Amino acid sequence: ATGIGAAALGLVGCGDDDDDGGDSPTSAPAANTAAPGASATTGTSASPTVAANAPIKGGTARFTSANNTWDTFDIQRSIFSTTAAYIVALTNLGIVQYDSFKEAKLGPAFAQSWEQPASDLTQMTFKLRDNLFWQNKPPVNGRAATATDMAKFLLRERDATLKDGTVDKSTFYRSSQYALIDTVTTPDEKTLVLKFKSPNIFMLDTLAGSYSKVQAPEAIDKFEGEYNKLQADQIIGTGAFQLQDFKAEGTLNHKRFDKFPDQSYLDGIGFLPLFDQAAGQAAFEQKQIDSFTPAKKAVLDDILKRFDKQITNNITFSANNGLLLTNGTVGPPWNNDQLLLAISRVLDRRLFVSQLYQGLGGLYGQIPPSQAAFSIKESELITLPGYLEDHAKDVAEGKKLWEANGGPALGTIHLDLPDVVELALPGFTALWVKQMEQLGNKVEPNIVPFSTIISKINALQYGNSGAAGGGTNIYIGVTSDTQGPEPTLGAYQNYHSSQPRAKIYGPANPEVDGITEKAFIEPDVAKRKSLMNDFQRAAVKHGGMGLMSTYTNFNNNLAWNYLKRAEWATFVTSHQFNKMWIDTKDPTYSSRPT
Repeated sequence: ATGIGAAALGLVGCGDDDDDGGDSPTSAPAANTAAPGASATTGTSASPTVAANAPIKGGTARFTSANNTWDTFDIQRSIFSTTAAYIVALTNLGIVQYDSFKEAKLGPAFAQSWEQPASDLTQMTFKLRDNLFWQNKPPVNGRAATATDMAKFLLRERDATLKDGTVDKSTFYRSSQYALIDTVTTPDEKTLVLKFKSPNIFMLDTLAGSYSKVQAPEAIDKFEGEYNKLQADQIIGTGAFQLQDFKAEGTLNHKRFDKFPDQSYLDGIGFLPLFDQAAGQAAFEQKQIDSFTPAKKAVLDDILKRFDKQITNNITFSANNGLLLTNGTVGPPWNNDQLLLAISRVLDRRLFVSQLYQGLGGLYGQIPPSQAAFSIKESELITLPGYLEDHAKDVAEGKKLWEANGGPALGTIHLDLPDVVELALPGFTALWVKQMEQLGNKVEPNIVPFSTIISKINALQYGNSGAAGGGTNIYIGVTSDTQGPEPTLGAYQNYHSSQPRAKIYGPANPEVDGITEKAFIEPDVAKRKSLMNDFQRAAVKHGGMGLMSTYTNFNNNLAWNYLKRAEWATFVTSHQFNKMWIDTKDPTYSSRPT
């Protein structure tokens, strides 16, 4: 049973399976359409040859994870997709997981089965997966998993409480998604029963999220205060792979966990520290890594031409999209959404796509293209403020708003930007400064680690004139990875004024509150789609409400033909890597170094 959360998404069977691997877009397509070779709504493409041959067991797949930033190995308190994708999705299971994003199909993970009667959406029952064991690391030492493990995970999320009893809403970022849970019981060691305070139509989607992974209670007891040390022995899961070693600069090695109860083909997965695009390209061409994502279109075109029919190009929308963020809930100046709208209107979003990505991207208005089934069409988006084809008109209107709402008197705008983005996209900082200085104020950039930005967010030091470092300080970031095919839950969490995450972004808006609250409890998917359209229109017209969407880009994920994956998708799919295998019989494998 998939329950109402995934089955009602209305995304089953959309998109194509074009596998020629040679096409790439030359300009930004509409936000509600896909690049060639990618799914039209979910940004997924199935590996074209997985079904053609019987999978072969053995070998180690190799990738790169350099220039990433890590916050904590406590996945329930992490906000960085690196921890979710490169580590915990491989090592730990959620209660359920997406077997296929393309088909919006959920499958078993920690739980083998579940049911939520259509006549009673206030209760769910889960049955523990058979023969499920924790990895053999202290203090868990390979014991059998239990329904109590799931229960403790859920209660920790709901209560946002540390082992010493401290309630910490600031770092349990997704706690509000569990707020409807009333009771959690385990009638026996195999059964978990959830009862909700009111009907909950999104629980399965929450449980399938890339950060919703069950951790061993003993590990939390031992490591909770030390997870920020980022040590491999802290990662103890029930998943297909076991983390062997980790270095923050980008070296990770996983080996197959032989007690994993499902099929797993690879002996291991390795990530290499390759610090720039040239090194990554060279390693890919020499088959030292099996997949590579070029940042420049010229490089992409060159590789596709030279290795024609030897590689596939698996195009997805980026899971992390560009944003400008403020903290407008605590005071001036950014609690004035007209100032936010003024900034939004002077930003040339098309220039970001053309200059940073050579046209391999698109416009993004609060709902990313990977969730386009719930989004307004681009033909409407380009009539809204900040997205006009006549950008000069947007700039003129933005300047008027800025002046009318006291913008010039704010003086210098202090802008924090993440160092990893500037490293990946040279010129990123200069482009942002130039865009914002159209308003007439001086903009002072400060390139800092993402960890610095996160700590300042938690300390309410952005946009808060009453806090040290606050006032006109704002920051550029990227979204957390898109969690699934439907945006409704995320819209409620990020924009409804009652939600903890909404409180760290921007000013509340009664219209948006009403729309997102209604959508959150609406069981009919067609009505939710309509409500999300209304939400998008309202949020854009109010300057993004502190979460100012700018652009999204395409990832051209190149892979040698010998690498077989179940699915390429916009969303985190590394929990599916147990289905990945290396075809040693493929002609392209012959020169791969062992």
